[in-house]
Amino acid sequence: MEFNELPLYVSDDENMDTSFQAERKKKEKSRRHKWIKVMVFKNGDEAEQAVKKENQWSQHYTNTTSEGRKKVFRCNQVRRRGKQYDASVYLLFNAASEEVTLFRSTSDHTHNPTQAKWTKIPDDVKVVIKELHDLNLKPKAILETLHERGIVAPTINQLNNYLRALRMKRFGPTGISLGEIEQWCVESTRSIPESDDVGFVVSYEIVYDDNINNYVNGDDDDDDGENKFRFFVSTKRLLRTASRSKKIHADATYKLVWQGFPVLIVGTTDMNRQFHWFGVAVCSNEKTADFTFIFRALQEGVSKLDLQKIDPDILIADGSDAIRNGFQSVFGEKPIVMCWAHMRRKVVKKVESMVDKMDKEDLLQDIDMLQLAQSDKIFRKASGLFVKKWSKKQPEFIQYFENEWLNTHNGWYEGIRHLTPSTNNALESNNRVIKDENTFRERLPLSRFKILTLEIVERWSKSYERGLKEFHDRQTLTLDVWTSSYQWVKLNKSITSTKLENEIEFYVPGGEKLDINKNEIDAMKKMKWYSFDHYKAKAFNVWHVTLPLDESKWMDGRCNCPAFFKKFMCKHIVGLGIRMNYCKPPPAAKNIKIGEKRRRGRPTKAGKALLIQ
Repeated sequence: MEFNELPLYVSDDENMDTSFQAERKKKEKSRRHKWIKVMVFKNGDEAEQAVKKENQWSQHYTNTTSEGRKKVFRCNQVRRRGKQYDASVYLLFNAASEEVTLFRSTSDHTHNPTQAKWTKIPDDVKVVIKELHDLNLKPKAILETLHERGIVAPTINQLNNYLRALRMKRFGPTGISLGEIEQWCVESTRSIPESDDVGFVVSYEIVYDDNINNYVNGDDDDDDGENKFRFFVSTKRLLRTASRSKKIHADATYKLVWQGFPVLIVGTTDMNRQFHWFGVAVCSNEKTADFTFIFRALQEGVSKLDLQKIDPDILIADGSDAIRNGFQSVFGEKPIVMCWAHMRRKVVKKVESMVDKMDKEDLLQDIDMLQLAQSDKIFRKASGLFVKKWSKKQPEFIQYFENEWLNTHNGWYEGIRHLTPSTNNALESNNRVIKDENTFRERLPLSRFKILTLEIVERWSKSYERGLKEFHDRQTLTLDVWTSSYQWVKLNKSITSTKLENEIEFYVPGGEKLDINKNEIDAMKKMKWYSFDHYKAKAFNVWHVTLPLDESKWMDGRCNCPAFFKKFMCKHIVGLGIRMNYCKPPPAAKNIKIGEKRRRGRPTKAGKALLIQ
């Protein structure tokens, strides 16, 4: 029998270790750089400047040897934490002298320069990115634009880091203290800019919690023992607009400041119902003291510029008691318009929860008709009929409606004042513009938003200088008004007129009626309505129009139709001007068939001759 000796056991791990060690030695051998002495410099500054000028090296690590300190540089075309290329240089700071020697490896760059990803954004690309960022493009849109232009785009992280650095340079750090806010306000109020469009802090208030007992503002709810700040920003041009305005819109908006502070907007509307800003304020709250501050700041601003003192006739706002109380504390008892849009939204919610399903639609329609009341006298008469109609059917809702909208906030009907908007929508729409065009729907820290307020008011102010915005003291007649007026004139309705001392009264049939009688006119004058349904049927059958005796001032006429209250001009005034030869409609107003409405946009241009149209 033959015996064979078994071989010794060798595990797979040992085989792997052996192969790994061999591979490692091979790599270490290949990594051994061969260095060539290139140049000797007198000092370290000259040496490092020479390396920097090559624009392809980044510091890798530093090593201390017996010869001196070695500063090794790597190729900056690869990531710092990734695999490094063999090409490199190092500076040897001689231990025995101030001389510095530059050594360069004999290895070549093994990457493709055209496909390499740089670890920092080149300066020329930064310029393009900054231009795109100034155009309000977001990071993804910037990357897409760079690709479209054939520019090697950075990664999204690199782009975000660079944009963060831009914002830091523009706005400063994100954190801010009450003392820093005060210092910024002091510096901004030190002098009024010479330019009409440069923003500045008109007025400010800083209240520290340790001085709260010495601060008197007349609002018990505001005495909460906390730090408070308020500052109002505007320009000279915007304050000049404020000095000649008779209507004031005010509101507070949120979701602009990261800390949750409200931003207070105040302005006015012109005869074209376009909103015009007075300025913007940032406050720690939106109580009576805050709105009192912003209205007083307006007076201080026009006083500093030696302008006419602001004396408004009316305030347009929502149901906030803080706005109303602040306005009255500065300007006295004046009429206040309750925004119809806000009022209706609140009423709809109550109707949904309190009113029977079968009565909801009819009740809301009646409220809409009540809102069209042309005067305070008519509103009081019609509201009494409304309560009488619905008090038995919906007593719970009527009790709420009387307390909230007939006794407390009753300025929501059209006829509360002529040439005054019944809603605050003009201001509300500009709140959205701020978020879309200035903050890009991002909530900025207060330290940065305070800088942005100066840019916002400057942009508002420059829009007048550039002709993008204009304050209209008179109504602008648009083509659709001319068209509807011309079509109304062609109906040749029977109109009754009475000549008074300074004006002419006209009684015009409403709706599709072509004539009216004296009984209908008498019922309209004496408000002969016996129920709310009777009011709805008879109150809008006759329109009362007045025109000045001076033919050149026919556009100053008045009408009691809903279109006039909402748009400050109607087809009845323009139509009577055409009918009495005070004015002539443009030819474009006559190219629409009677009964048709003009489509939006400019009229179609005439086609070329000798072609079938």
